[in-house]
Amino acid sequence: MKLLWIFFILVGLLLSGCGTSTGTYGVSLSFDSFNARNLQAFPSFDMRKLQEARDVTSLTMCFKRLRFKTQGEGTSSDTSEDEDNVDFQIGEKSISGSGTTLGNITLPAGTYTRVEFDLEDDGQGCSSGNSVSLTNGSGSFSTDDRITVKFDGTFTLSNTDATLALGLQSIIDALDTVTSDEDSDTGIKAKTESANGSL
Repeated sequence: MKLLWIFFILVGLLLSGCGTSTGTYGVSLSFDSFNARNLQAFPSFDMRKLQEARDVTSLTMCFKRLRFKTQGEGTSSDTSEDEDNVDFQIGEKSISGSGTTLGNITLPAGTYTRVEFDLEDDGQGCSSGNSVSLTNGSGSFSTDDRITVKFDGTFTLSNTDATLALGLQSIIDALDTVTSDEDSDTGIKAKTESANGSL
């Protein structure tokens, strides 16, 4: 009788440990809503400066790869060879201020502290030949540079499918100040890669 009770206890312990943080789950990805005009840059509401502020009125991105990083995990200098790439060629997406649905992926359970997208001009369904194109108060700009967009924070996936809305506001604020197509301090690549979004 004692052996039978011990057997049931061991089976119970084994079963209770099975659902902690193993397996893979679906993640529905999107960009959260954002404000096109960066009002936070003008806390005193100086109307002259507010009128001079540039705002993104259209934004299109061409997605090719996706990476979910755990704490302390780096990115290969050649991002196309990074071991945890997820093929994410969802094509060109027009990014909306009210939020944008990106797509669904399957991901191992775990805690992630960074999400990275590679934007490239040759992604599947990217007919424009641009990795990013936008219009702001200074004009219309585009680039075919490979751009890595980063989002930092904490996202834990465990025991169930999940949704993840990535915060794009700081990146939009940076794109408000683009004044050049070129890969320079004022260009799309430099502005986009210098401003991390949030998980």
